[in-house]
Amino acid sequence: MRRLISRLLPVAFKKKIHQSAFEKKRYAHGLASSSKRIDICAAQFAHVFHLAKHPPLEGKVCAEVGAGWVLSHALVCYLLGAKKVIATDIRPNAYPECIPFALKEAIAYIPRDVLAPFSDHSLIRERYNRLLSVTRFSFDILKEDFGIEYLSPINFASEKLNAPVDFIYSSSVLEHVPHEDVSVLLENLGDSLNPGGTMIHCIHMEDHKDINGNPFEFLKIPGAEYPRNLQSNRGNRIRASEWRNLFDNLKGYESDFIYNYSRLDKPLPESIDASIRYIDEADLRLSHIGVYTRKK
Repeated sequence: MRRLISRLLPVAFKKKIHQSAFEKKRYAHGLASSSKRIDICAAQFAHVFHLAKHPPLEGKVCAEVGAGWVLSHALVCYLLGAKKVIATDIRPNAYPECIPFALKEAIAYIPRDVLAPFSDHSLIRERYNRLLSVTRFSFDILKEDFGIEYLSPINFASEKLNAPVDFIYSSSVLEHVPHEDVSVLLENLGDSLNPGGTMIHCIHMEDHKDINGNPFEFLKIPGAEYPRNLQSNRGNRIRASEWRNLFDNLKGYESDFIYNYSRLDKPLPESIDASIRYIDEADLRLSHIGVYTRKK
């Protein structure tokens, strides 16, 4: 019945419903109960920290670029003992009231165990229990009780953080930055780091329009027909070799790929648009990279 009603509604009306605060909050709730559960996000953090051999965050000031709807990665920084976490986004999408779902629907021992190599297990338990004790989160509670400050809107292609930080993290964010903005954005992020500070960026380079069915489809679209809004929605089409050059061009930093994964189960387009910079087929097929950057 629900699907039938949906088909009968005018497209413009359905779009308004989808964009309503209710729909956005429901979307955030769904993420909190699935991919943004705290145990899943803690496992993601632990994975890249192991690969990077990253030092602990105890007492550090951290920032997340593209904190999203639930702020789960910012919570992981808190569990790891960060003194302060600045959760940033280009648009204000966060719903702190969904955080309890990300906590209570998680398997509690997983965050404790996977994060233990980077902080004291008993302290992680204590911090986790503090989070669980909150029945209703708000931006004020996050800031006053847990040192998590939400900063949005902010566009790092045109501005920097007001205060220096020790660590910057992003997950599936940089691929949505329009190509022409990436260099300036990386420079602004780097300038926000204290000497010796670090960044980890997890970049997903598939076509976000149809990741499962046609992950490389966008590579054939002529550059003139691929404006900024498509780059933000579907991905900026930057391949791994160009990402390496972009990070290597940051003066005063050292960057390494801590992982690179390929997509081999789907075909490439018959022709690749001339605006795409790449080395070979292997470069085109790389779908995920993790970049670890250290400020000298």
